[in-house]
Amino acid sequence: MPLRSDWSGETCPIARALDVLGDPWTLLILREAFSGSGRFEEFRARLGAADNILTNRLRRLVEEGLLARVPIAPGARRHLYRLTAAGAETLPILNAYALWGARHTQGGESGDAIGIQCTTCGATATSADTCTRCGSMLTARTTAWARPDVADGGFHALAGPV
Repeated sequence: MPLRSDWSGETCPIARALDVLGDPWTLLILREAFSGSGRFEEFRARLGAADNILTNRLRRLVEEGLLARVPIAPGARRHLYRLTAAGAETLPILNAYALWGARHTQGGESGDAIGIQCTTCGATATSADTCTRCGSMLTARTTAWARPDVADGGFHALAGPV
């Protein structure tokens, strides 16, 4: 398969998923949406993305049904971007990236991994989709992250779908 091709029509579901999720900015935007970012300015500040890149990626995530563009108030010109149910289903993918990255890449500092906590039992997750202690599915409602780039370092509940 050629690199950066349109894989939306492929019979392979991995190729079709890659067509939607294969851009690094997409995964980072989803990470920030799970962390509670919703305004364009929040995404820009957290990611350092150029306005045109961020605009295009947010638009694509809305078109693909992973984010919803919701007016801040009725009739408002400004919008929030919120995870949809389909967007919330990407959590195990992001958890898998976090776990794999912690195990197999060099970090800037020790302790720089995203901590994944099952809020059902309080255990630190070692699996991307299921708590190895209590067996609960790790969803936006049952998962908290402690991110090394967040000042207080504590666990924070994830934002779920609209």
